Amino acid sequence: MYNILVTGVDKREVSLLRNILKEYGDRSILIEKAVGSTLDESKKKQSKKAFVRYLIDSRIYSLDQNYTIEDLNSSKIPIRDAHLVLGLEPLETLKNLKYISEKTMVILNTHQIDLKQSIQNSKKKITYPSIAQIIDILDQLARKVFALDFNELSINYFDSPNYSTIIALGVGVKEFRDIFYEKLMLTILREFHEDPSRYIRAFELGTSLID
Repeated sequence: MYNILVTGVDKREVSLLRNILKEYGDRSILIEKAVGSTLDESKKKQSKKAFVRYLIDSRIYSLDQNYTIEDLNSSKIPIRDAHLVLGLEPLETLKNLKYISEKTMVILNTHQIDLKQSIQNSKKKITYPSIAQIIDILDQLARKVFALDFNELSINYFDSPNYSTIIALGVGVKEFRDIFYEKLMLTILREFHEDPSRYIRAFELGTSLID
């Protein structure tokens, strides 16, 4: 299995990436089966996460893992078993450390949300950890952390933060080129937006950030 976690606070962004990644898994000849799900944490309505899992053709790619039948059929990633984490919001990524291990690549959007807006009806004083602290914690657990303010980058290139998730996706696709074929991903992206040219440019911007 190849396991992906998408975590953030914007349901639209999390669902978008889940749908794109699930569609990729359904079409790729490398992948025998793709499953995906979204989890809304009832006690934390602003916490959103999605899981996408690929059953890879072992003749092509082997991850040397021992899974039970239940593991293979589950849409939820086992603890410490994410290969790719797309962290669309720093604090939400930190809340999901249990899925991260020495095999995990974390792509972190360092753009911070307004806690007052994200936590409804809360009178507690909350201190947001610094980005440096969050990255330091992730660095201690993950194989690799790629941290960048994708919102700022999206604004600089497109005058809008709306393409930050697609830029982050481009980084992930380039990093895991054994799993993802850029041409197939580009084909899928053309179908997910009324103005696909911007999606394509955002994706290619993301891939250009990885050597």
